[in-house]
Amino acid sequence: MAQPEDMKPDTDTRADPAPSQTTRRATQLFLAGVIGMSFVGLVVGMRQGVPTHDPPEFEHTPAPRGEAIPAMTYAEFDRRKHGPNRDWQSNLADLQQPEADLFAPVEFDEAERQALLEARASRRAFDGAPPTIPHPADQMTSASCMACHGEGFTINEVYAPRMSHAYMPSCTQCHVEQQASDLRVTREFQNLFEGLFSSGPGERAWEGAPPTIPHSTFMREDCMACHGPKGPEPIRTSHPWQTSCMQCHAPSAALDQGVHDELPSFLPPLPVFLQQHPPAEPD
Repeated sequence: MAQPEDMKPDTDTRADPAPSQTTRRATQLFLAGVIGMSFVGLVVGMRQGVPTHDPPEFEHTPAPRGEAIPAMTYAEFDRRKHGPNRDWQSNLADLQQPEADLFAPVEFDEAERQALLEARASRRAFDGAPPTIPHPADQMTSASCMACHGEGFTINEVYAPRMSHAYMPSCTQCHVEQQASDLRVTREFQNLFEGLFSSGPGERAWEGAPPTIPHSTFMREDCMACHGPKGPEPIRTSHPWQTSCMQCHAPSAALDQGVHDELPSFLPPLPVFLQQHPPAEPD
């Protein structure tokens, strides 16, 4: 006869196993270590004593009674004005340039023009070459270059010209420093390259005609960078309000287009086929 379910003896009940000897030993060692480190820290702290901090002495001037003290917001606090370099002026906003006077008279001096051309040639390997940088430059970014040469401005008597071509992110790919300050060993090499030199002032078709452009316009698309109202006076235009320069000043065909009378030696000659016509039959 089967017994009911509630009458069956409970055979699945198990007693929780007692912790092993290894676990108890590890717990005792951990507690002993914590107590030992606490005792060592207590002894060391008692020997060193309580640390003291003396605040710096400063003169406190109390505000007059009845007057409110204006509080400075966090946005108004500028550490450049209160830090150790507060006397160092490095804000480009202080170098804002005045508006250029488009109708200011321009006086042309041939001696100043020649001195300007000599200074210009001293910063180039040949006429038309990228000018070298006469000051240390940041080799990692062009942001510092654009700060001065993006729009161009004058600092004291030094003129930082505006870029005459479109923006290119790697300025030092073409423009190199005159004196490489980052190189430990400076090597001097003799330059045997012979490039083209300036052809002089532009030619005129007749007296009073607009002169032609005496140089190539490659990478010199912005004429106002050198000849604008912020440029040097010996080569400054007398009519800067005229923005389409090539409407009157024609570029030089020889300097801009080049003449290729002979093929380069590394190219094969072009095949020329002459069509032979049969002689005409007599009537």
